Amino acid sequence: MSMSASGKRHTLFRKNLLLNDQLDFGIFNETREHPKLEYELLKREEILLVMPPDHPWHLRISISSDRYPRIDLSTLASEPFILHFPEQTTGKLVLEALDRAGVQPRVPVRSRNTETCVKLCMQGMGMCFTPETYIQNMEFSRKPVCFSVGEKGIFTTLSIAFRRGTYLPKYARDFIEIARNK
Repeated sequence: MSMSASGKRHTLFRKNLLLNDQLDFGIFNETREHPKLEYELLKREEILLVMPPDHPWHLRISISSDRYPRIDLSTLASEPFILHFPEQTTGKLVLEALDRAGVQPRVPVRSRNTETCVKLCMQGMGMCFTPETYIQNMEFSRKPVCFSVGEKGIFTTLSIAFRRGTYLPKYARDFIEIARNK
C-alpha cells in the first residue's frame, strides 16, 4: 500500500469516527471541510520557500521590512524544487501557488517528510517549501534562507473538527482553548 492511500484512508477513518459519534473531535490540516463537521481554527501558519544560504538567488533578493523577504515564484521558473506529494496539504497548496504563478516546476525529488525536503534543499538539490515551525524547530549547521511567497504568502491551517450541531464536552472545549493558546 502506498503512503498516499494510507494517509487518505487514515483521514477518512478519523472523519468517519467523528461522524459516527465515536470521537468527540479530531485535529485536521486539510484544505477541504466536510459539510457535516464544524471547524474551529487553532493556528494559521505560513509556508515558506527555503533555499541554502549560498544559493545565487539569495544574493539577488533585496531584504525588506517584512519578517521574511517576499519572492515572486514566476522568477524561479527554471529552478528545481523538492516538493511534497500533491495529496499532502503542503504539496497541494504549493502546487496551486506555482500554478497561479505560471510555473511548471522541475521536480527531481518528492518526499512526504518535511525535514527530508529541507535537508535535501540544504544540500543544493533544489528549493523547497515548509511550514514556518519546521524552520524554527530544526537544527542546522548553516541557517537556511526563507522567503514569503508572493504578495499574500501561502498559508496552511490547523483546525479542530466536531460534528455540526452537537454538544462538545467541557474537557473538549478546554482542550481546544489550550491548543489555541499554544
